[in-house]
Amino acid sequence: MMNDTPTTDAFSNWNPDLRFDLQEAIALINHEVINTSDHASLPKPPIDKLGVVVGILTLNEEIEILIRIDDSLQQICKTEFNADFILVPDEC
Repeated sequence: MMNDTPTTDAFSNWNPDLRFDLQEAIALINHEVINTSDHASLPKPPIDKLGVVVGILTLNEEIEILIRIDDSLQQICKTEFNADFILVPDEC
C-alpha cells in the first residue's frame, strides 16, 4: 500500500526562517539570474536560460520575487531562490 505522506527528505533544504526583507527584494529587481542547473553556461548563458527579476509581491506576510524566464513568470520565496537560482555577475 502506498503512503501519500511526504517524507522529511522532501523538505530537507526548506528553511522557513529564510525570508526576503523589502530592501533585499527591491535590490534584486532588474538583476539577471539563471537556474543552478544551468551554471555551466556562465559566463555567457543562452538567452532562453536567462531570467530577470521583474517584481516583488507580498503573500501571507511573506515577500516573494517574480522572475521572468523566456515566456514564463515564476513566483519565488527566498528559500527557493537560494536553492534554485544564481545571480549572473554584472561583467557577463
